[in-house]
Formats: sequence, C-alpha cells, structure tokens
Amino acid sequence: MIYHPRTPQEAVNLRKEHADTAVYLAGGTDNLRLGAAEGKDLIDITGFDFNTITEKDGKVYIGALCTLQDVIESELVPAFIREAAGFCASFAKRNSATVGGNLGLRRSDSYLAAALTAADAVLKSITPHGEQDKPVGEYLQSDCKRLIEYVVVDKDRTGSVKRFGNTSSSHATLIAAESGGIYALSVQGSGLIYGTTPDIAEQVTYVDDLTGSAAYKKYLAGIVFTLGR
Repeated sequence: MIYHPRTPQEAVNLRKEHADTAVYLAGGTDNLRLGAAEGKDLIDITGFDFNTITEKDGKVYIGALCTLQDVIESELVPAFIREAAGFCASFAKRNSATVGGNLGLRRSDSYLAAALTAADAVLKSITPHGEQDKPVGEYLQSDCKRLIEYVVVDKDRTGSVKRFGNTSSSHATLIAAESGGIYALSVQGSGLIYGTTPDIAEQVTYVDDLTGSAAYKKYLAGIVFTLGR
C-alpha cells in the first residue's frame, strides 16, 4: 500500500504505526527496483519541500529530498561532500537517489555516510515527539524511524574522502573520510564507525564477502588515513 501523508508529522506517525513494514518513498532507487517494495507499506514523501540547498549563518542546509546530483552541482556544499556524492557512478541514479534515502537506508556502502559523519553534520528531523536535531553519526548507529528534513553542515568545512571498490559502479568495499579531526569508516558488511583518532580501524569486525576478504578490508582500513600524506 502507498500512503500519501499531508504533513511530515503525519508521515512519521504512519511509519511508527506500521513499524514492521513501512518505509519512506523518496527517490525510490532501492524500494522501486527489483521488486524490493513487495510486501512494504510505502509512505510517499515526495510532495514535501525538503528539496533545496541553502545557506544561513555559515551553515549549509541540504534538503533530504535533494538528489545526489543536486549536491554535486551546488557550490554551497563543501567539496569533499560533493566528491562523496559523486561516488555514485550512474548519472541516472544520481538524478533520482536522494540524500535522505542514502542515509536512511543505513547501508554500509552509503555514498554520504562517512563524509557527513566526519563533517560533524547534524540532521534536522521530525520524530513522533516533534522536531529534533541529531548528529549524523549517532543517527546511523541507531534504528530510529525519524523523517529527515535537512542535513546541516558548516559551509567552510574541509576534509577528505576516499572510496575503494572492485569497480566504480559496484558496492564500495570501504569508504573513509576525515574532517576537523573526526575520522569515519564505512566498511561493507561491518557498518559505520567513527572517532577522533585514525586507529578506529582496530574497532571494526571485518567479514569476507563479494567486495573483498576480511584481511583485505582490514589492510585498507589500517592505511587509508595515511594515504596522500
């Protein structure tokens, strides 16, 4: 079933009411392909106005319904976050996949998770209890059902981000980012981890999968923050 809520708060309440089956529908790059939506209740949020990138008081507000291509093309967004959005190799997918969807799925190969976590970005969001702010890293390590409105990041934030994968279009083996002394790692099969020292790689439990062996991932994670220095 597809629901068409009139307000963000109504959307969040629907998600809570149908917690076992409901997902938000924005770009639909995961829920509308390969039959992935079968058996799910889709909550259509495409009519909400979280689709702009603006600046206020030195902060950049990236709407959750902005596409990855919108992020790439915006000069307001810090360069390393634009680079992370470009890790999506498919132009067609970049034009439909949304910022909120990429974060909300909490995938370990998220294009944006590591960069936004390292950037100390904050989510402005709607919960069943009203509007709340939450750091991106904390959100990604939880299972809360909040509806993301905006990602907020310092306009002048600088940093670096690196991706490793078998091909540009395959699932990432590892994505690493650093900004302002915050280090973040997204490792396929292991999720996101972050901290204030580059030795966070030692805290990851690595697994073998199609993107690489556990030993290979551990090696990459152990050296990635020293590359380019």
